[in-house]
Amino acid sequence: MDAPRESKSSKRIKVEYSELKLHPHNGIKADPTNESNVYEWSVNIIGPPGSAYEGAVIPGFLTFPKEYPLLPPKVKLVGQVFHPNVAPDGTVEIPILHVTGDDPSRHDSTQERWSPVQNVEKILLAVRGMFIHPFEENIANTQANDLLKADKEKFEETVKRSVSMIAVL
Repeated sequence: MDAPRESKSSKRIKVEYSELKLHPHNGIKADPTNESNVYEWSVNIIGPPGSAYEGAVIPGFLTFPKEYPLLPPKVKLVGQVFHPNVAPDGTVEIPILHVTGDDPSRHDSTQERWSPVQNVEKILLAVRGMFIHPFEENIANTQANDLLKADKEKFEETVKRSVSMIAVL
């Protein structure tokens, strides 16, 4: 009896994971949650220096569809992350996580959106980068976005409170 064939998507995910291990990035840690399921990863993003999130460890999950890399994974952060691109349920909304044609009302360019040439490394770097420069076209939390625009100092205070609650999880 032949062993079950490994899918193209799981092979690609394993290759990308190997690349991340060979060339790790400061501030990003990502691993499959268990060896038997490469489609679910836990991630930790360390808030970048100079941002309101500086030094905070922000946990989350990366969930790959079986159609990966034709479709992008989903990123969901754990805890109440107060950020314009993070929905109240933790779902991250940034261009690289959207396929072209997802929503014609979006203003992000086609080049910023998901395509099979993108990879996990680029996603994780984009997620970390959004903590420095939020994507104005992909607002998932209007309260955070409005406060950032109206009163950056109060926004940063709110972020620091939300980040301190995450650390308690």
